[in-house]
Amino acid sequence: MAKQKGFTLIEIIAVLLIVAVVATVSGMAIVTGVKGYLFATDNVSITQKAQMALTRINRELMELADVTSAEQSRVTYRKLDDTTTTLYFSDPDDTINIVSGENPSGGDMLVDRVGLFQLTYYKGQEPWVIGTDDIRDLSTIRIELHIERSEGGLSVTFATRITPRNNKD
Repeated sequence: MAKQKGFTLIEIIAVLLIVAVVATVSGMAIVTGVKGYLFATDNVSITQKAQMALTRINRELMELADVTSAEQSRVTYRKLDDTTTTLYFSDPDDTINIVSGENPSGGDMLVDRVGLFQLTYYKGQEPWVIGTDDIRDLSTIRIELHIERSEGGLSVTFATRITPRNNKD
């Protein structure tokens, strides 16, 4: 009898199972790599947006001459050139905006996808109160900013402290 050449059914099934396991592991590695890449690019985007917004806010508030209205998510101040500017959190749009004047509508959007924007005013270690405390006593403004991720509903927190130059006459 001549020797038959070829593979048995069991050998073919075993090879298919091994190929399936290798393909599954490889696919999971590719998916994990892509998710990591998307997470990193979202981090970069969020960080750049926050950095630009906080830099602009820092420059604006450092040069203020007087504060006419100060709330947790809104501040209206007078600059050295006597123009009034309002920096505010727009809740329905989840944006931080800056606008000339006291009426917060429109203006320039500094950052979007904001979950929380909080301003805290200090004179030394104690709270600074508008109308009660002098503008020259305002030593620090603390800003806390939470920006929402594009996926997952998590947010990234950024915080900074600004020391106004207290340019009041």
